[in-house]
Amino acid sequence: MPRHNLFSNAEMRDMLCVYAQANFNGREAYRRYSELYPNRRQPDFKIFKNLYDRLAETGTFRPKRNSAGRPKVITPEQEEEILVRVAENLEISARHAAAATGVGKSSICKIFHEEDLYPYHFTPVQNLLENDFAPRIEFARFCRAQINADPMFLNKILFTDEATFTRRGIFNFRNKHTWALQNPHSVHEHHFQHEFKINVWCDIIDNHLLGPFELPPNLNGELYLEFLETHLPDFLDDIPLDIRQHMYFMQDGVPAHFSRAVREYLNNRFPNRWIGRRSQRPWPARSPDFNPLDFCVWGYMKSLVYKEIVNSREELWQRILYAAQKLRNEQLFF
Repeated sequence: MPRHNLFSNAEMRDMLCVYAQANFNGREAYRRYSELYPNRRQPDFKIFKNLYDRLAETGTFRPKRNSAGRPKVITPEQEEEILVRVAENLEISARHAAAATGVGKSSICKIFHEEDLYPYHFTPVQNLLENDFAPRIEFARFCRAQINADPMFLNKILFTDEATFTRRGIFNFRNKHTWALQNPHSVHEHHFQHEFKINVWCDIIDNHLLGPFELPPNLNGELYLEFLETHLPDFLDDIPLDIRQHMYFMQDGVPAHFSRAVREYLNNRFPNRWIGRRSQRPWPARSPDFNPLDFCVWGYMKSLVYKEIVNSREELWQRILYAAQKLRNEQLFF
């Protein structure tokens, strides 16, 4: 009886078509096939059903190879070369190691596993300049001294920050995909002709998220002072009086925060209790890891805002409001 591997894929495709036309009757399929293709190698009537069952179970015409066959031998020298290459380049991929050594990728992955080597993702961190370390240590020591005197000190800092939300948002091509039987050629639009953005202010104190508030797109010292004098007090009305009386005001060192008028206002409003550029308690530059808005809130809010494509500026603002309210309701970071 002719075996499956004696037939081409085209021949086996025709066998399945004839088998379906014969209402899945092997003997009738054998008769029809011999009439339609008299010059071909003729299969046994059992092959029709075997092909049909194998395609349903494995997705292929060909029988799977026996995995109990002779394994490929990796010599100790090859294994040593692979491990040396990994030691010299910790970021090497299994594919590049396979190309460099001539060993199969699956064998290299097996060696990695046997040596307890696992692929770990990078963690993005803020780049620091040489002069940044001393101010960060000084600020950390200040906080430690305050915590020793008052364990609830950090809950009394009004952490503030601004973030810009644009139409483009964030899109992780590595984690986004579409499941389909065939390539749907999904697209993600970018480089829009009509752009818009919103400059958003928020702050955190104790377990309260205040904001969001829309700041002018081009913020300067005068506009920022107007915000501090006019709008900030309204947000603080929701904060308990005992916290407001002893709270510290924190801001980073962007130019709008550094104007003389702003510093004079903060000196009067928060005497010896504001943290920022040119204050008695300078905020260390390039320290987003010290500000809870930077290291957790903005990222989570943007993941909610940009879950779907933003079509208008009004829609963008509504999503920002929704994300902030969701944070307050769920108290995910407080």
